[in-house]
Amino acid sequence: MTPASHTQPEIDREDSKSASRASKYEIPSASIEEYLEAIFRLLQNNDKYAKTGELAEVLNVKPASVTQMVQKLAEKSYLKYEKNKGVRLTAKGRKLALDVLRRHRIAERLLVDLLGVSWEEAHDVACEWEHLLTPELCNRVLEKLDDPATCPHGNPIPELDGTVTPLPQLTLADLGQGESAVIDCISDENIDLLRMMSSMGMLPGEIVRVVQISPIGDTFLIDVGTAQFALSHDLAKRVRVRHEVVE
Repeated sequence: MTPASHTQPEIDREDSKSASRASKYEIPSASIEEYLEAIFRLLQNNDKYAKTGELAEVLNVKPASVTQMVQKLAEKSYLKYEKNKGVRLTAKGRKLALDVLRRHRIAERLLVDLLGVSWEEAHDVACEWEHLLTPELCNRVLEKLDDPATCPHGNPIPELDGTVTPLPQLTLADLGQGESAVIDCISDENIDLLRMMSSMGMLPGEIVRVVQISPIGDTFLIDVGTAQFALSHDLAKRVRVRHEVVE
C-alpha cells in the first residue's frame, strides 16, 4: 500500500478563482459548516460526488431540505451540484470543510484527553464545540497535548494550510481469512458505532485478526485482544486498517 502523504485532490482553476473572489467578511453559519463537513467526510471514500440521499441520512434531515441547502451552497460557490450525480466541493468549500474538520477533531481531543469525556460521546459534543473554537484556542489545545496528529478515533487532524493525511484505503472488510492488521481509525464517527467498537476493544493501534468469513462474505468473525466477535460486512468496512503486523 502506498504510504500516506499530505495530498489534496486536483481542483479546477475555475474553483480556485471562485475561492479567491470570496468575500473576506462572509461568516458561514453553523448549518453551512455542518453540510460542508459532512460532504467532505462522504468524499473521503474516493467518490467524485456525494449523494444528496447520503447527506440526508448523515445529517438526519429530510431529502427536500438537503436539496434546498445544496442549491444555496452552490449559489455561494461552496460546491457544485448536479441533480443526477450529487455534489462536489469547490476550492472555497473544501477550505472551509477542512477548517471545520480541524476544529472538530481538536475539540474531540480536548474533550477526551483533558476533560475525560468518553471516547464515543466526544464526537457528538464536538459537533457543537467545533463552531465555537477559535484558531487561538485550537493552537492552545494542540500545544497542551503535544500536537497530536489524529483525533481519538484515529482520523487525521487537518493542518492549518488545508492539507490532510488521506485515510488508509484498506478496511477490515478487505482482509482475507487468517489475515491480521492494525486498526488505524474508525472512519464513521457515529455514537452508536463508536460505543460498540469501544466495548469490543476495537481501538486505534489494536491488532485485529480475521478468524473466519461466512460463505457469502456478509459476516466476519474476528479476534481483537483476548476476545472474539462477529461483525457484519458493512461494519467491517468502517474500520480502516494497515498491514504492520508480523505474522
